[in-house]
Amino acid sequence: MSRGPAGTPWPVATTRLVVLLGWPARYSLSPVIHNAAFAEHDLDLVYLVTPVRDSDIEVAVHGLGAVGAVGANVTVPHKRAVMALCDRLTEEARLVGAVNTLVWNADGLLGDNTDAVGLRDALTADIAVAAGDRLIVFGTGGAARAVAVAAGRLQTNLTVVGRQRDAAEDVAEVAVRAGAASAGAVDAADGAALPAAIADARIVLNATPLGMAGERLPDPFHELGPGQVAYDLIYDPPETPFLHSAHEGGAETHNGLGMLVGQAAASYHRWTGRPAPFATMSAAAIHALAHRPAPTDA
Repeated sequence: MSRGPAGTPWPVATTRLVVLLGWPARYSLSPVIHNAAFAEHDLDLVYLVTPVRDSDIEVAVHGLGAVGAVGANVTVPHKRAVMALCDRLTEEARLVGAVNTLVWNADGLLGDNTDAVGLRDALTADIAVAAGDRLIVFGTGGAARAVAVAAGRLQTNLTVVGRQRDAAEDVAEVAVRAGAASAGAVDAADGAALPAAIADARIVLNATPLGMAGERLPDPFHELGPGQVAYDLIYDPPETPFLHSAHEGGAETHNGLGMLVGQAAASYHRWTGRPAPFATMSAAAIHALAHRPAPTDA
């Protein structure tokens, strides 16, 4: 990157912050993705991870505004808590019910959500989702709500699977408001309805953290076959037990790297006003994931 004459120290006094707010905010690809993009456009910005506990999130957000931060990404467990700290919310953030992107500007603090846009673009690019396709999502949290918005915008038929049926019904209603052809809910413990719904779906998505540490999903999710697509929003590890079973069964598989880069690109545009250098961001993410340090027991 050319931020000045060769050998010029950087960062400098004019460098402005963009951060990731989360807890525990373990290893994240976001700094690699965004710093590669800032370098591509020769911007005097730097992206850092800032672990923040629940009790400190309000102080952290106000502090970032006070020091002139340009923006922030927000991850678990703060996506809902920061909504109350924003001066304005986009309609997207209101629909998803969470904020993953903060922007400080002359009008105060804007809260947005780019998760649904990132997933919609990834689903379109990776598997050519069409109106009327049958999708299933496992989960009822913020990630599942983003899936519901993306699925609704693509006019699919969505089934939400949750361990609490009322929570699953709430997510299904989000999909309806976003334009889904239809949306319903299934209890994860329903031994008849769940296998039938999965067998009837073209695309099955995991929107829970299960799999990050090698956990299995409920058994019917491990029975996908040819003609079906397994899509896990987890990107590290690149192959979860859910994706491994699907691959073994002959289904097409995708992890969450495409969504990660897609939502990052939308956040980047919010902060900079420039179209994101998507190819550069994607290449940086793929390289970093392939060369991440091996886990240790320490």
